[in-house]
Amino acid sequence: MTAFRKLLTAAALIAAANAYAEPPIVRVFELTADPLQQDAFDAVGIENLTTSIKVEDGTLAMYASHKKDEPNVNYVLEIYRDEPSYNIHAASAHFQKFGAMAKTGVTGRKVFATNPQFLAEKKNPLFVETNTTNSVRITEVTVKPENNDAFKKSVIDAMKQSMKKEKGVSVLYAVTVKDNPNQWFLFEIYDDEKAYEKHQNARYFKRYLRETETMIAEKKTTVLEGGTLVNKGGLRAEF
Repeated sequence: MTAFRKLLTAAALIAAANAYAEPPIVRVFELTADPLQQDAFDAVGIENLTTSIKVEDGTLAMYASHKKDEPNVNYVLEIYRDEPSYNIHAASAHFQKFGAMAKTGVTGRKVFATNPQFLAEKKNPLFVETNTTNSVRITEVTVKPENNDAFKKSVIDAMKQSMKKEKGVSVLYAVTVKDNPNQWFLFEIYDDEKAYEKHQNARYFKRYLRETETMIAEKKTTVLEGGTLVNKGGLRAEF
């Protein structure tokens, strides 16, 4: 390798290491829609999410799916490179259209600002306007304070193994709530239910369950379906 190519390689490695010197902005929403307006919520959501991922450089990922057993309860997860990127999105015509619909169509709202701990996606962008096959889950975990560091290590180790070894894993994120660092959200997207079942049987996933069993005070997994799943692909960061 020439000195010039070595310099380029070193520069690329430094750039990769510094790509997320400041963690991206990750927000989780639980939005309850008026059942009579759920279809309208879905339609304007598709337009908002797909347009955002196409035209906004700093919008990295956007997902919206509803609970399997309560189809008017929607979970939305958004990732922006930084605050200016979010401001660009918030000022856009497509978001303003969604906001106008939400004023009457959304009857309940919970918003969680988070600190990302581990964010990983497959290299190729994900662009699913209306999901019919992907297996999507969000898990809320409350960890005992004295076990938070050990839990973080265990869950991130398992996620790294999954992304490396399982072709059917598309997205794995682990974030903590800003004002409650022991409250975690784990967000997972698999190609299909068969890929999720394969993940459950993986040795490293079973090890994670054993290691963290006594660390957890409360845990709830919500199965999601439908919705829109889009990202730019290739996000990989640990904080």
